[in-house]
Amino acid sequence: MSDRAGGSRQPAPGSVAQPTIGSIAVADLSAALGAVAWLALTVAGELTAIERALALAPLVLVPLALRTAATGAFQGPANRFTTTAIWLQPVGALLFAVSLLVPSPSPLAAGLATPWLAVTGLLGLAALARTRVRGDLTLPETAIDAGFAYVSVGAVALLLAHLDLTFWFDRVIIRLTAVHFHYAGFVLPVAAGLTGRHLGDRSRGFRTVAGVILVGPALIAVGIAFSPLVEVVAVSLFTVAVAAFGVVVLRRVALTCPRPQGVLLGIAAVALPISMALALGYGVSTFTGHSLGLTISTMVALHGSLNAFGFGLCATLGWRLSVQ
Repeated sequence: MSDRAGGSRQPAPGSVAQPTIGSIAVADLSAALGAVAWLALTVAGELTAIERALALAPLVLVPLALRTAATGAFQGPANRFTTTAIWLQPVGALLFAVSLLVPSPSPLAAGLATPWLAVTGLLGLAALARTRVRGDLTLPETAIDAGFAYVSVGAVALLLAHLDLTFWFDRVIIRLTAVHFHYAGFVLPVAAGLTGRHLGDRSRGFRTVAGVILVGPALIAVGIAFSPLVEVVAVSLFTVAVAAFGVVVLRRVALTCPRPQGVLLGIAAVALPISMALALGYGVSTFTGHSLGLTISTMVALHGSLNAFGFGLCATLGWRLSVQ
């Protein structure tokens, strides 16, 4: 039963309750309202291409992922941190989106983006609490924890952009870093963890692929910051890993799921390797100095759209269909 004022369903033995309002999970309601807000901003033409991808993550993708991933594996302190994050997420996400509309850099934009840093910080604390309880880095739960930890880096990156603390980078690179850690840093590891849960996979091959997915976003960010060579190597390894992951999802998940879920996960599995191949091409062109026609604007249009809609939205919707 649910508290009509907004309580939590009584969990079955071994499970963890998701906070609800009436009979609707808060995370589901947040994702639905976030989608309406995102569509309104998009139709009104208030967001650039980067901002559309950036706003979609907190408004829609994060609550969908929280609804799916925060299950019986989240106990004790991790459950408390995650539950608090779920309640705060709608406000943090909306203010995050508003921060993209006001003049930036400015203290106002930074102030509006700060609550999202608090939400993602709680998710990072949940990941830490889970890791301490387990005492190891066993997959697939470690993959989900990595996503919960990485997303706060994206929140920090946007805050730095709003404060004009770009160091030696162009401001657009800082914003793209925020996008990177919401998609490659959050959605992808969580999707890998959910795939591992679904398959119960302990094979060395899957562990290797998942391991590269876990460290890849950080290595790519280091390469972008300090070394084109590191960037090319990291993106190359990451591209191979996500291509292998896509094959696993297509062959062992999408084909065995109910059709709507299978179609969504299949689209995500195909879109992700294509997106990473574009990233690899951009990294090679940066390292060699020979343009392959992959400018920042081209990458935003192609790579960004594939990540946001082809992969991010389809993956989170597909996995959302796996829970009641």
